[in-house]
Amino acid sequence: MSGNALRPSAADPLLSAAAREIVALERARLPNLSGVTVLLPNLHAAAEFGRILRDTAGVDTLLLPRFATLRSLAEQQDTGRARLPVSRRQAMIYRALRDKDWFREGDLWHVSAELLRLFDEITLSQVALPSTYEAFVHLLEQAYRARSGLPLQFEARLVHELWHAMSARGEGALDDATLYHLQLAQLADMAAAPLYTVGLNDLVPMESAFFALYARSCPVRHFSVAAIEADPAGLTGLLSAAWGESGQSEHLHDRASAFRDIASTSPLSGRHERLCLCGANSLEQEAETVAFRVGQWLAQGKTAIAVVVQDRLVARRARALLERAAVLVTDETGWTLSTTSASTVVMRWLDNLDSRFHYQDLLDLLKSPFIFTAWEPARRRHGVYRLEQLIRKHSVVSHLMRYRALAGDEAEVVELLDALGEAQKLLEKRKRRSLAEWQQGLLASLDVLQIRGGLQRDLAGDQLLQLLERLHLELAQDATAFSYSEWRQWLNQQLEEAVFRDASITSPVVFTHLAACRLRRFDGVVIAGADAAHLPGRGRESVFFNQAVRAQLGLPDRRAALETERQNLASLLVACPEVWVTWQARKNGEPNPLSPWFERLEIFHVLAYGEGLKDSGFQPPAISFQPAVLAAHPAPVLPEQLVPATISASGYNSLVACPYQFYARHALRLNELDEVSTALEKRDYGEYVHDILHRFHLVYPILSGQDTAVLQQVLRDISKEVFTRAIEADFVSHAWALRWDASIPGYIAWQLARELEGWRWQEGEVERTLDIPLAGERQLRLRGRLDRVDSKGAALAVLDYKTQNAEGLKKKLKQAGEDVQLPCYALLLGEMPQQAAFVAVDEEDVGQVEAAEDIAVLAQANRVRLRDMFDALYRGASLPAQGISQACEYCEMRGLCRKDYWNA
Repeated sequence: MSGNALRPSAADPLLSAAAREIVALERARLPNLSGVTVLLPNLHAAAEFGRILRDTAGVDTLLLPRFATLRSLAEQQDTGRARLPVSRRQAMIYRALRDKDWFREGDLWHVSAELLRLFDEITLSQVALPSTYEAFVHLLEQAYRARSGLPLQFEARLVHELWHAMSARGEGALDDATLYHLQLAQLADMAAAPLYTVGLNDLVPMESAFFALYARSCPVRHFSVAAIEADPAGLTGLLSAAWGESGQSEHLHDRASAFRDIASTSPLSGRHERLCLCGANSLEQEAETVAFRVGQWLAQGKTAIAVVVQDRLVARRARALLERAAVLVTDETGWTLSTTSASTVVMRWLDNLDSRFHYQDLLDLLKSPFIFTAWEPARRRHGVYRLEQLIRKHSVVSHLMRYRALAGDEAEVVELLDALGEAQKLLEKRKRRSLAEWQQGLLASLDVLQIRGGLQRDLAGDQLLQLLERLHLELAQDATAFSYSEWRQWLNQQLEEAVFRDASITSPVVFTHLAACRLRRFDGVVIAGADAAHLPGRGRESVFFNQAVRAQLGLPDRRAALETERQNLASLLVACPEVWVTWQARKNGEPNPLSPWFERLEIFHVLAYGEGLKDSGFQPPAISFQPAVLAAHPAPVLPEQLVPATISASGYNSLVACPYQFYARHALRLNELDEVSTALEKRDYGEYVHDILHRFHLVYPILSGQDTAVLQQVLRDISKEVFTRAIEADFVSHAWALRWDASIPGYIAWQLARELEGWRWQEGEVERTLDIPLAGERQLRLRGRLDRVDSKGAALAVLDYKTQNAEGLKKKLKQAGEDVQLPCYALLLGEMPQQAAFVAVDEEDVGQVEAAEDIAVLAQANRVRLRDMFDALYRGASLPAQGISQACEYCEMRGLCRKDYWNA
């Protein structure tokens, strides 16, 4: 196909054949066929079949037959019997399994779901289980062809006892399969008009029995692919020969030669027009291929495009690429409800209960757009932001009461935490409740947290609420008590099995599955993810009975499912004028085989015609990114409005050490958030020591004249109180406490010696600011916190505690002006101190390390330098990355300046 010409889509041969037969049989009714019922595999085919019927009848106006699926037709029957919900049945099975103590508790919901499916299959397949356990064991022995052993006896007893127990317990209500049986029987009894079926090729025995019963009163005609005379030289014949249907040679080479004899030209001639197998090298490339092909077809004017989803990951990525290009899709496959953001907020709420409000779970919950929706958005964001800052600053890991202690009088934070506490009470984990009561508690907690309103405004959220409320109503009559963990496992299973479908989108592009394509007309189809792992795939394996036993018992087995899927694929390939098949030819660097059905078709086509169907050379157009040329040292310039108006001593240190680091940290405010420490780190240790010494000197501003042993004990008592929280969170923190304890005698001795020199502790933890005039009537505010101020008469000293050894501090102060902390503190003091020093308190020999030069000279020099640097910034001076190893070693902005990738 070239240009934008459209290949006409031929009518489905099965629909055409059925239309001819129905029109011939019902000629007397024309043009009114409303008294005729036609059953289709899905109602998507109804419009196309109606068109074909009208054309076949040759009339301008035709009253169409009643189109329905067999299931929808049966559901219209009122049997007068109540339905026993699936949730109730599963709870009943769970209770029986728990009472018998046959499985570990954690496996019971999975086993009960498997048993539920098995019991429905037994009913739909009309399998009559023996009435006695012994007879059932004998039946299984024959099916397994093995002697009765403990595993076989256990499986037999489990299925036999629970089957008969569930059959006897229904409280007057019927399970879905039994109710369906009753509806079909009632429908057959009321038969009054002919019944036609088209394409129903996967009937269960119960449905086959219904048609046999219906045929006793009224005609029933079945139209299936097998009933259509296939063109032996056409595509149907090619697929039959390639896939080796019964009655053909076992050897692929022989079948290829035989087909070539009857069809000299391949039905797939012009392979890129009819069928193309396209292998990709990655998931991303496969998704791009799908999106590109869909986009091309839309540009050509195709109005019915299907993406048959075999691999959900590929489909999700392809859908994202299409939506980025403003192409919405109708997704009939849906999404597992548990993967939606609406379910995430509910699961995260329950995760908080499980983790005692671990800070990560808590912050994830509070940042969800679905929670506290009645709050003004800015107020809610501020409350969450303040809570996060408090948590990170104080490294509180969990527990609402600890967060509440941090909140103080911050109204937004307190209100958030109080609401969480109120909601927590509604789901008290120590109680045992019925499933309905747990559901009621969950729904009530969602109201307290104002989550319900957010969910109601979201499509997936609204479906989630409907599911939760429906389960609550369905289980209202079941009083069985369950623990919190049992209910939580059950709820997880419900969300995993529920599917969200967005019915609000109508699009020419449909994401669907193979079975839903039966009898539908498409201008083009992409089968995405058609590797051996996904097509035909493994199917759902039951934990009860192997495939051979299922076949002998009369239950549906894997062979029947594979044959149905193969027929669906063949019908799609025959009906659709253009099919692209994509798969990842390589995964994780290893070859990934194509689906065996397409692999066999490829080999067959090569043997018969010397031409393959694969197009491994296809490459979807990709956006190419030109790598940026990096300067040796990035040196950005700050716009005037981004020049900070306030700077701290540490910010000034950053500006001196590496201007680019200052640019990223303090001008762009890309500082990393404080990490919540689950184990005490060196930084936390320093803060603890500062806190301990400040508390100690508030009690003992002067130590002289006091008993040394008493002073040490008081300091140890304060230390124990401060370190308690860290030790409770992580016992290893006890090592830090012991490290500090070893420094206590040295600190007391140093303080006493300092007092002998005349110095007295005056105050600590002093917040100070200093305004520095700049050019152009601007000013810069220097801020900082002074650990300690001492006095000796009129003289003052500013001290800064450091939890490192004295030698390291001496190196830090060796080069005058390199470290600006002490000069800044001297400026902030307000009057020039006589002394400025670091106090090393990380070893037994505690001592002070003073600045190498006169502190007054250093302070004034730094004031002038700071003023000149900010004046230069306002004039457009650059902020280059210095690249000095000492500044870069622990710099979190290293990846931003990309030092490791600088040109040599």
